Amino acid sequence: MEMFKKNLFTMLIATVLILCTPATINAQWGGWYNGDTSTTWQGEDGGIGGNFAITDNKGSYRYNPGSDTIYCFLDLIPQQKIRDFLIIEDSMLGKPVTNFYFWDRELMDDGNVCPTPKIGIYLSDNITNLEHSTFARFTNSYIHLPNAITNIPDNFFYCHKQLKRIQIPNNVKIIGTEAFQSCYQLNFVKIPSNVIEIQSGAFAYCKNLTQLYIPGSVKKIANNAFKECKKLTIYCEKNSYVYNYAKNHGIKTKIVSNKSVKSKKLTNLSSKIQVGTQEAYLLFPFIEPFYATNQKLAYISEDPSIAEVNQNGKVEGKKKGETTITVMTTDGSHLEKKVKVTVKKGEIALNPYFSLYQLEKGTTEFNVDAMLYNRNPKATYQIESSDSKIATAKIENGALKVTAKKQGNTVFVVTENQGKTKTEIGSFPISVIDKEKLSY
Repeated sequence: MEMFKKNLFTMLIATVLILCTPATINAQWGGWYNGDTSTTWQGEDGGIGGNFAITDNKGSYRYNPGSDTIYCFLDLIPQQKIRDFLIIEDSMLGKPVTNFYFWDRELMDDGNVCPTPKIGIYLSDNITNLEHSTFARFTNSYIHLPNAITNIPDNFFYCHKQLKRIQIPNNVKIIGTEAFQSCYQLNFVKIPSNVIEIQSGAFAYCKNLTQLYIPGSVKKIANNAFKECKKLTIYCEKNSYVYNYAKNHGIKTKIVSNKSVKSKKLTNLSSKIQVGTQEAYLLFPFIEPFYATNQKLAYISEDPSIAEVNQNGKVEGKKKGETTITVMTTDGSHLEKKVKVTVKKGEIALNPYFSLYQLEKGTTEFNVDAMLYNRNPKATYQIESSDSKIATAKIENGALKVTAKKQGNTVFVVTENQGKTKTEIGSFPISVIDKEKLSY
């Protein structure tokens, strides 16, 4: 039972519901949060330490009291079921997810391949830190990169097997060494106007890269940046540094004006999609021509109570029904496309790449004096279950009491109450299963 309590606690802490240690558990080194803001989050060896909320060897969200933010960790699981999408949440219970890591980076460096999603990956716009080689050897076709990042790290997409096209965020200034090397399926890339440098081997051996727009802001390109890109044509301004570089390296060019280029077509959008309740679907539309100046799109849901969509194309199913999402250009070209969305009952899971939180029948109690650190001290908080026949939870006298009743899945919804205002601030799934099936 002691091991069970520790397992459940570490799983719940990943949702930021519990930010202190039960009395029966003692931290061995930095990383546990017990309400003391001076607690270090670094382990003795200088690495990120503490109670990783890893269940079923999949991954976790971890709270960092120093920055009052959430860090996301993902494991490499060869046996894991492949899904259509991998979505890293924007926030957990009101705390932004700002960092993304692999928890055993050495496995990837040794040639192991993460069980990547079939279609796409979504990274929160709040994420500011990404590691080198993060998506090396992945096999998905599309990815949404955070708008806050300022560089594409070294080897970031190295040997990515299916990456066809990507929108590089506008704040990026440097394309790192071998960032896209050997991305054999990559066809079109627009380098944004804040980029100043393209480093060694950045696009080397991208044998199907045919069109690359490089703005006049770029003033430094490594000699081997486009090694063996034999089909490449660089779109650039005449007599610019980029133009002269291409001529000196025998690369074909196409001259484009430094004036604004408007959108002419929206592509890569299905006319209809299906998503489950409490699940998400990612839209990855593209603008033609690929070098159009303003690549920003707007998304509107006809009925957000059925399906919500954010301004990065992440669609979330809310309840069963049908609605329409309109995707529009914002550069004055007045282009738009409509996508019919059908929402059906989905799996109860916050994210298929992260485990349901598992517990056995009975009531388990935890100290929550430090719960919801740095939130509104004048507010009260409550937890409601989507299926009270499966499990319930309540906050009482500084304790969180979780009661599991029978096998099945439910979702706990956390609300913040202040006066007459009641605000949902997050949710997390619970799975009640047999004791012998618990993951420790």
